[in-house]
Amino acid sequence: MTPSSTDTLTSRRNLLIVGAGGFGREVLTYIEDDNPLFRPKGFLDSRTSALNGIQRSIGIIGDPMTYVPEEGDVFMAALGDPLTRYRYTEVLRSLHGADFATVVHPQAHVTRHAHMGRGCIIGPRVGISVDVQLGDFVCVQEYTVIGHDVRIGDWCQINSHCSIGGGAKIGNFVSIHPNCVITSGTIIGDNVKVGAGSVVYGRIPPNITIMGNPARRFSWS
Repeated sequence: MTPSSTDTLTSRRNLLIVGAGGFGREVLTYIEDDNPLFRPKGFLDSRTSALNGIQRSIGIIGDPMTYVPEEGDVFMAALGDPLTRYRYTEVLRSLHGADFATVVHPQAHVTRHAHMGRGCIIGPRVGISVDVQLGDFVCVQEYTVIGHDVRIGDWCQINSHCSIGGGAKIGNFVSIHPNCVITSGTIIGDNVKVGAGSVVYGRIPPNITIMGNPARRFSWS
């Protein structure tokens, strides 16, 4: 039996978005655009003034470090920096066993043979090809294309207008800034930051920042 629209509305879960900054507001629009599974409940943000002067359908209702989940709550972590995302959701995950949803915008194209972990956020006009594997809490933003057989670890941030070639492997806690090209077969280690507009080849060791074409280790000194 097909559920009625009334059944769908009454079974919707209460969504809390961790982070009321720009990314959090984007995520709210993803839900409002077309997602009948969730009912926006509020933002969780330690910055009580984060929405000052900004009108939205929901407000900041608590701090992620102190909020205790209620029955029917589900969460999304909308913080662009992977380490910040990890830190501000740690209490919710480890102490309260909070349920973090994976959400794919209706305008994204994700093949049925792609696999995603929990807590992922896939933005509009993203393309994800066959046999791609995304870990937990991976965020992929608008107009990014991920080729076949790519492996992306946990807690990664892939920003807009990036291209990740087939067979590339990306570690945990990696940030790839806008307009980057990760060439086919590239291997990127954990905790790497890739500067905007970079073209990345070969094997990149962990815990460094790279930038340029071809991308090389970048130092502020």
